[in-house]
Amino acid sequence: MFFNTFIFIMLFSKSIALSPGQVLRYKTSSCNSLEPVYVLENWNSPGGEFGQTTIDNLGEADDQLVRPRRSRDRSPAFSLFTNFTQYRRGRDFIIEIVTSSYFDSFILQARGTTRNNGNNATLVGSFERIPSVAKYVNCFSKERSSVVDKGRPIRLSNMTFTWRAPSTDIGPIKFVASIVVGDEYNIIETEDITFNNFPVSFRGCGSDVTCYRQCSPSSPYTCPSEEVNYMVVISLNKTRDEVIISLGGTAENDTKYIALGFGNDKAELTNMDVSVCYREGNDVMLGHYLTENKYSDLYPHRSPISLETSDLDQTTNFIWCQFSRSIRPETIWDLDLSQPLYHFYFRGDKNNSRLLVRPGTTGTQNNRVRRNTNSRLSLPDPVRIFSSGTKANFSTVFSDIAFRNSSVSPVSTMFWFIATIFILVNKYTI
Repeated sequence: MFFNTFIFIMLFSKSIALSPGQVLRYKTSSCNSLEPVYVLENWNSPGGEFGQTTIDNLGEADDQLVRPRRSRDRSPAFSLFTNFTQYRRGRDFIIEIVTSSYFDSFILQARGTTRNNGNNATLVGSFERIPSVAKYVNCFSKERSSVVDKGRPIRLSNMTFTWRAPSTDIGPIKFVASIVVGDEYNIIETEDITFNNFPVSFRGCGSDVTCYRQCSPSSPYTCPSEEVNYMVVISLNKTRDEVIISLGGTAENDTKYIALGFGNDKAELTNMDVSVCYREGNDVMLGHYLTENKYSDLYPHRSPISLETSDLDQTTNFIWCQFSRSIRPETIWDLDLSQPLYHFYFRGDKNNSRLLVRPGTTGTQNNRVRRNTNSRLSLPDPVRIFSSGTKANFSTVFSDIAFRNSSVSPVSTMFWFIATIFILVNKYTI
């Protein structure tokens, strides 16, 4: 009798050991609600004998298991960490789950602040690099929009992810995560992360806006924004009486500047009107200048130009100046931009003998005047200045792409392969 009872207990204990357990994991059904679901798992054998089977109907007695409990802890042991407060189109950013204790399962997403017509969460961007114990989930058929753990019998801790921002302005976004500890889950999120308008989009180039971009010969023929080292986007405002100019380029330090010129003399650059974007430490400044000819310094112009928006991407040292200019002159000093003009695009260097502006002149930053005590700014070698193929006013929309051969010495003749596409679209009437 005792022996039979012992055998029965042993067999019963073995059957319990081999039965699948109910644990919380994240599935596609969690994409919108961020609520985990109970699944059946058993890890007595390598890989889990029962795998993961979602529990759909456990009956009324197990109803509490089907609907997991959300934690009421307002100070959870884990949080989301980002080192950026704005996202830029197409750029990679780091997001981390930081915790002071272990957790069991998670789902991570980047969400827009608005929901789509189906009332589902708006998932933005894509995750490019994830930990080895994680996997992608294509929530709402959006590729790599979410990340979950693989469902292993391990304790999870700090994790780092690389997220790629969308190529367009989605508006404010935030990262959200749902994390399981035991039989409870908690939802955490970041503060809103706003969109940085720079780099300016190439959308509409040649049809709605005028664009020029400069890339190296090794860049793709489309010269995408991440390959650009200089670019200009010019558009008209709604009333068509001003041009909005976004001028950007690489300026590794205070000895570099980028410039955009307008003029009638393509050969000698006589009386070229020049807008210059430059750095002073981490500040971005804008100046307005005039040339006597291609061999002269640039002299401060009597007509000021106000810097409306600026940006410095410290990761790439790319600076931006955005400003507006009236098409029709408002004073006797203003250039008439309604007439056909050549466009000139260039970058320059400064050194001890060729500094920025004469003593007593001013630069403008965010409509705030700052005094600059440097001396003057000089043009680069004329072969480094690219000009538009023909004169054009702002009723003519065109798009230029220049591929610069950076291997040529600065003192040698610069080789330029110019892929120029002129799309004459008389879309605006000035």
